Amino acid sequence: MKQVIKVMVLEKIQKVKKLLAGIDIGSTTTKIVAVAPESGEIVYSDYKRHNAAQVQSVKKALERLALHFPAAKIRLCLTGSGAKLLAERLKIPFVQEVVANSIALRQQCDEVGTAIELGGQDAKIIFFKKDETTGQSVVSDMRMNGSCAGGTGAFIDEVASILKTPIEEFDARASRGKCVYDISGRCGVYAKTDIQPLLNQGVSRADLALSAFHAIAKQTIGGLAQGLDIEKPVAFEGGPLTFNPTLVEVFKERLQLSEEDVIIPKRPEIMIAYGAAISLNSISKQEELTVELTVEELLQRIERAEAEMKLEKMGNMRQHRSFLLRKRNRSFWNATVFQNITGSSRKKGKWSVLTLVLTPAVRPQSLCSWMKMSR
Repeated sequence: MKQVIKVMVLEKIQKVKKLLAGIDIGSTTTKIVAVAPESGEIVYSDYKRHNAAQVQSVKKALERLALHFPAAKIRLCLTGSGAKLLAERLKIPFVQEVVANSIALRQQCDEVGTAIELGGQDAKIIFFKKDETTGQSVVSDMRMNGSCAGGTGAFIDEVASILKTPIEEFDARASRGKCVYDISGRCGVYAKTDIQPLLNQGVSRADLALSAFHAIAKQTIGGLAQGLDIEKPVAFEGGPLTFNPTLVEVFKERLQLSEEDVIIPKRPEIMIAYGAAISLNSISKQEELTVELTVEELLQRIERAEAEMKLEKMGNMRQHRSFLLRKRNRSFWNATVFQNITGSSRKKGKWSVLTLVLTPAVRPQSLCSWMKMSR
């Protein structure tokens, strides 16, 4: 029976001819979602860390998609902090991640007051209000962390490292915590200075893991909301909130939310990629950027973009090397070269003055030492 169902699913997959796809290139992960154009149903998704190789991660994501839908033609849209320049090079649509997020939430939720989204190195709070004309929830404001990754997935990674706990076990350990200690959520370095003395005093790692979650919630609510009211119901999204349910419970406790006040979307870790995919429905098919392409054609575009980026990088390196050479030539000559000049010019009295005049940017102290040597 299982084999029959598997064959039917494979036949259904192979018959799919068209897909809408969204790829969210975040600070630490790459997410891809493929959607059936007619129903809007998610037919494929993937979530992987890219280890700072963002373009390569997009290639691999598309290659894995092609294994499931080898014959499909795809309309692709990119989103996320690492996507804009790549989208321009590939000549495909780009949608800002807050816009993609709001589109996805409107698709899945009848009403949303606030969305809290934590990523690998960023944290966002999106505030919604009801449009008086349409009755739909629209974005009224947004707050995002600055250059520091405090209160994000990177902060959890840092604390897990300090507590010598595998990241996969961090949430389970935090769920066993009983006591909350005051830990800075603004920075992993500050958190370490708070945690290490507590460890030395014998505080349990479970309590410190739970305290780290409270630090994240405190930082997000106090640091990002900046006095704005977090209206109910509240949606929780992003990888750290998906894979750490204890963190959601901490937010609920601090915001005094009931179960009815909380929205956990389907697949919250891929919501932004999903929003990018369904945003293609609002983009005219006649636009040049929204052409349907096979995975092979998309991969060829990516390879061309990679080659262009390598050439640009080489050009930038040459310019930098040339700048360094010019800078070095403007500086004073090193002692060895200068001694060679003075040694050869000592025998030719009048030519030694000419040599110094032609030497670029000779420092006064170098001139004094040469004069002492020439006596």
